[in-house]
Amino acid sequence: MKLKTYLIILFLMMTGCVAEVNAAGIFSPDTLTFRFFLYGQTRSFRIKASADADSVCLRWAMQRHGITFGGAYYMGRESVERGSSLCFMQPALNRTINVPASQTAFMISREALRSLRSTGRMTYGNTLYELTDSISCGLGIGSLHVKDRVEGCEMWIIDNDRLPLIWKMSNNPLGIDWCVENAAEAFCRTDTNLKIAFIADPHVQAVDSHPEFVRSLASELKSTRLFNENIFAFRAALDDAVRRGIKLVVLPGDLTDNGQTVNVCTVRDILDSYASRYGMKFFVTTGNHDPSRPYGEDCVDGNFLAADGSCLAIASSADVAAGSGVKAVKVDTLLHCCGYDEIMAQYAAYGFSPDKSYLYWATPFSDYDYDGYTFGKAVEESAAAKRRYVLCDTLKAQDASYVVEPVKGVWLLAIDGGVYLPVANRDGKTAYSGTSTGYANTWKHKQFLIKWIGKVAEEAQRHGKVLVAFCHYPAAGFHNGADSVISRWAGDKAFNMHRNPPHELTDALLKAGIKIHFAGHLHQNNTAVADDGQGHVMYNIQVPSVSAYMPAYKILTVCGDSLCRVQTIVLDSVPKFRSLWPRYFSEYRHCRATGTDTWNTDILYSDDYPSFCDMHFRALVASRYVERELPSVVGDSIVGMNGSQLMGMAGVKESPRQPAAWTGLDLVTDLYRLHFAGSLALRQIPQWRISQYEAMLRSLEGKKTENNKLLDSLKNICLLIKYFSSGAPDNSFDIRLK
Repeated sequence: MKLKTYLIILFLMMTGCVAEVNAAGIFSPDTLTFRFFLYGQTRSFRIKASADADSVCLRWAMQRHGITFGGAYYMGRESVERGSSLCFMQPALNRTINVPASQTAFMISREALRSLRSTGRMTYGNTLYELTDSISCGLGIGSLHVKDRVEGCEMWIIDNDRLPLIWKMSNNPLGIDWCVENAAEAFCRTDTNLKIAFIADPHVQAVDSHPEFVRSLASELKSTRLFNENIFAFRAALDDAVRRGIKLVVLPGDLTDNGQTVNVCTVRDILDSYASRYGMKFFVTTGNHDPSRPYGEDCVDGNFLAADGSCLAIASSADVAAGSGVKAVKVDTLLHCCGYDEIMAQYAAYGFSPDKSYLYWATPFSDYDYDGYTFGKAVEESAAAKRRYVLCDTLKAQDASYVVEPVKGVWLLAIDGGVYLPVANRDGKTAYSGTSTGYANTWKHKQFLIKWIGKVAEEAQRHGKVLVAFCHYPAAGFHNGADSVISRWAGDKAFNMHRNPPHELTDALLKAGIKIHFAGHLHQNNTAVADDGQGHVMYNIQVPSVSAYMPAYKILTVCGDSLCRVQTIVLDSVPKFRSLWPRYFSEYRHCRATGTDTWNTDILYSDDYPSFCDMHFRALVASRYVERELPSVVGDSIVGMNGSQLMGMAGVKESPRQPAAWTGLDLVTDLYRLHFAGSLALRQIPQWRISQYEAMLRSLEGKKTENNKLLDSLKNICLLIKYFSSGAPDNSFDIRLK
């Protein structure tokens, strides 16, 4: 029977239900909400799907006058695999209909789905449907758009082997349309595989509850991260994880702007709220911004934004204000930067301390193993005083590392890579360095930690656990093999070269058995695959920051003990990120009135949050990276040239069909986009421009350019673009554990 007949019967079915059903559980978050449209009328009902390899059961329900009615459809193996038409059997209330083997209900068969994928066509109900395009129905859930070329009926089908649901119908000749309003959200929740979200470097600043701590846009545009919008981006990432049904969230460091008390407490309150409302569990580790120093420190900053658009200074203590030479108009102790003890206490419920719900929890200093674990022992060993090591001489330091089993079969290994070295003695107090170089000092000063990591990996393997490690710092190189090119051309501090981990550290983690390692710190989207050639392979997955270009987070899906999937989610929607723009306009007017340097107001007309981050990034490239990292000829000459000039200089003839409509600054910006965002940068860089860069490289590769600084820099820029464009998959990819 034709599909339109089926729809009429189905629609009449919905409006004619007269018996009550017990629908406990039918309205859970993974329930599909169908909405039908017929000649101006709307009807809704819901379906809860249970699908496995051999069958699909669809429990349907609808409400009328406060009473719930419903029943079920059951499709066996033959129906699910090879059905070729839609079922039009009238539902039986409070009963299960066994769908005939040649038919399917609310979905197409898996054989029809395979036909669409391989040939772009399927025949269903004696009607030929052709594939028009492939689109997302939201949250990364793919769907196939098909059309009946005769009558114009269109269907959108979830591209899912387990349940190829028809989630949307349009242009039905009979005027009946339908849509599953929550298809993406429900499908995310029906996936029974464990999902873990990794949200890195949110750098939260409590601007919504403390507007006096808003920083100037001028200071943001010179920073590698945003300040004020971050709290909104962090909440948006958490809300997205909620919509996907994710319960475990890992936060690999730099949760706050700089570990200030007000920001640490704000993050704690946010985590408390999501844990209470949605049952989320969070697991944090330290970063170089929290703590910025091991025992905390006071600070002063002169870039806070006053209501009239001027900048003012606020200090966390009168002493630091007096000693800094900056005239602070206000002292606020909430800006005190916390040390280890304070941060570990505030986030105790989020991994730093054991919890009764954990199946296992231990630190490098625990005197028990998995077989001898008890919650009581874990509590005894969790005290901060028992988690210290000798850093040098008699000086002791804190380590916040831990391993936890939050759900059966999965261990999360939180590695504290921070090492704060004493550098001076000031007023009787030891002054410490920061930890931005990451694992380099870990290798030198925390060999006990490296040995413990090996012990954890061995124990996880012995007990059949999937081990996922995370640290603030990268565990493998992140330049896609371009290190020698960068060092020769731009030096060892360009492109974060000085933050590369020692090869010895990478090799040690490889041999220890670490296979998956997530990191932040770099605000970079990158995957490095380390392989020692002896059967040891480790994926170092760099998680982008939600507070910088390209704003995104990662999802790890654990598909049993042999396969994991990684997905990258860009924060396309961040509610309230424009909240402070009126204050930025006041700042701009104040700068104009006082003759202070201004900035390009185009950033305040950004269409969305990624565009705002990209505008910030473009300003950062021009004001920071070009001046501080690259050879002077880049800033003096290349950025001021246009594409036609640069292509001509490279010996490439410009095509009249595709002119080189870009500038030298665009070229350098694209270089840094690809370095920091990887494949995500292609959202901003058109393919024709990449092709022109490739043509310049092909022309320049055979030429000796060492004695021509301008031409040599142009060649190296194009060469690095090639390297940064050709690394391991960094968006969505699989990791084989066995």
